[in-house]
Amino acid sequence: MIPIMMLETIQDRLTVAIAAPTDAVARRDAAGLIRDNTRIPPELALDIYSNNFMGAQASALATAYPACMRILGESCFNGLAYRFIAQTPSTAPDLNRYGEHFAELLDAWTRSASQLAEYAYLGDLARLEWLCHTAYYAADDPPFDFSALSHSDNSRQGQIRFALGHSIGLMQSNYPVMAIRELNLSDDGARTVADDGQTDFLVVSRPAYRSVVTHVDEQSFRLLRACQAGHTLGSIIEADALLAESIQTRLPQLIERGWITGFTLNETMDVS
Repeated sequence: MIPIMMLETIQDRLTVAIAAPTDAVARRDAAGLIRDNTRIPPELALDIYSNNFMGAQASALATAYPACMRILGESCFNGLAYRFIAQTPSTAPDLNRYGEHFAELLDAWTRSASQLAEYAYLGDLARLEWLCHTAYYAADDPPFDFSALSHSDNSRQGQIRFALGHSIGLMQSNYPVMAIRELNLSDDGARTVADDGQTDFLVVSRPAYRSVVTHVDEQSFRLLRACQAGHTLGSIIEADALLAESIQTRLPQLIERGWITGFTLNETMDVS
């Protein structure tokens, strides 16, 4: 009998060698799986595949972080992108989902030298760009079920857990990253952004299939964050007396904006 290697195993071994071109053992293993011919030897074929794969990952990062690339310039951005790829190669076929932790590399890079201190905001800017990027690809949400909410047991309303829409992202930053992002995605001639020293509370959403960043006040942000964490309505009210005073006004507003899209009342009843 002639042993036949499973296609999935072959793909896995080739992927390891392509994603890690410096792994000599993986490359020798993968080279043995590639049919030799007079035009392209296996080692050269692996180099071609690796270069194409690295380029595709770099392009994916440039797509996800356009404002960061404009600030850094293409050459500097690509250098950081290839460093990130070497440390964290893609392990999934969908490159639209690749690059989540790029902000961490930017944090480390801006801390590495005193002359980079003025770019300390880049990590937060990348986090905001990632939320905008993933919001675009998020699943659609059904309309909020007001009927189910109105017919819920009044005595158990404290047990309700409100759910955020699939596209909703939340972040706070000590830098004006919303304004920085907007400036660098526009053709505005301005080159500076005013920093008032205040904390930015931001919500990323996707109305009409377009990622949008919105400033919110701190209490609305805290309410959304508590919902995202899965806290019940009762626990939110008990934990935050100031928020409790305005929650009856804020909840309908957040539902109307499409940021809160559903709720659960218990483990067996899901109407989100």
